Amino acid sequence: MARYNSCTAVAFGKLNLMLDIVGINTDGYHQLETVMQSVSLFDTLDLQVNGTGENKILCEKAWFPTDRTNLIWKAIEAFERYTDLKTGGITVNVEKRLPSMAGMAGGSADCAATLCALDTMFETNLKKKQLFEIGATLGADVPFCINGGTQLCRGVGEIMTELALPRCAFVVVKPEVSISTPEAFKKYDSLTNVPKCDTKAFVSRLNKGDIKGMCGKMFNALEFAAQEKQIHKAKNDLLGAGALGSLMTGSGSAVFGVFDHPQKAKAALEIIKNDYAQAWVCDPVTSGTQIIKLG
Repeated sequence: MARYNSCTAVAFGKLNLMLDIVGINTDGYHQLETVMQSVSLFDTLDLQVNGTGENKILCEKAWFPTDRTNLIWKAIEAFERYTDLKTGGITVNVEKRLPSMAGMAGGSADCAATLCALDTMFETNLKKKQLFEIGATLGADVPFCINGGTQLCRGVGEIMTELALPRCAFVVVKPEVSISTPEAFKKYDSLTNVPKCDTKAFVSRLNKGDIKGMCGKMFNALEFAAQEKQIHKAKNDLLGAGALGSLMTGSGSAVFGVFDHPQKAKAALEIIKNDYAQAWVCDPVTSGTQIIKLG
């Protein structure tokens, strides 16, 4: 039985400050080296025990799936299996701000927030390692989205090392094009002679607080698979507006620019905002999810 019948949770998005593909497992999953950063753009999830024994997802966005294919639904079922608890049926109302098919882990963030909310509502007191274990069965980005902050992630994303990010701010833009993650990896696999990232050098500059040096080493292997004019235009627009560096995040299609001061990021947004229907100033945050209300 739930200790709390309702819970409101925030699901923060993420950016990949660097991303390299270092191998492929026998199960087909790609082995990654990536530095992921939680940012202040977020979805809000309101969870309520409905007592019907059936789960329900509500969202005003017509494109947002509300059936069993949604990672929120899968998270509820995975939580029940892992804890051997019956939730009684959960209704989740999603206020969606994170863009779709953008490389910002919108689905994984919602999944992570659902797991953390259920752990709080039912007082299962799962350790982070246990939440990671559940999350890893649902998606490669879910463990990071549970943890959040600044992390060097290896394996398929589940092996994390905490890093220290220099003071900075981001401008994120979402071009009109959307990119399928499976298709991006498939396209990458067809390429030859793709450059590799100097992960050690990137991490060294990041930990030293050398933001310009960090930006000079930013790299995303999946950009070579994207080959979208709108991605390259977005990067050039951000650099032209004063970004110290610009990169596509994840498999795309969102692109971000790095600024050494929030005011510079805000000024850059003013310059480019008329060219993009979706554009935001984002701050780095230290967590992947946050519980903001219990009832």
